[in-house]
Amino acid sequence: MALRQVEDKLEAALGYIKGVKVVTISALKGHKLDTLLDGVLETYTVWNRRIPTAQLNRWIEGVLDHHPPPLVEGRRVKIRYVTQVKTRPPTFALFVNKPLDLPESYQRYLTTHLRESFDMPGVPVRLLLRKGKNPYAED
Repeated sequence: MALRQVEDKLEAALGYIKGVKVVTISALKGHKLDTLLDGVLETYTVWNRRIPTAQLNRWIEGVLDHHPPPLVEGRRVKIRYVTQVKTRPPTFALFVNKPLDLPESYQRYLTTHLRESFDMPGVPVRLLLRKGKNPYAED
């Protein structure tokens, strides 16, 4: 009961980090310290993971087929591709035709789906929206 309340408070306080692993330990008796270390190393591995661009683009195609972005002023926001630009924390750049028009709710959906698809619990995931260059515009 008390552990569930701690987990709920943790989820509420750290909403941007879903799936934080809670490990109960006893500093007095030294119980479950190895479990704590395993959890820390597991999170560190996720923190440093790099996902190949090709794999991310296959993922985004599936997401867009299943649940495309909403219409904005009668036109669909187009996500061209996605790449991981940084680890620590995992940061992904989405190249979008209208980055300012992609709703916050859809960005949360993408973050949640990304976290679930690539098994990234307990670390913050960042999305950066970037506008690609127009090949027909003159510099």
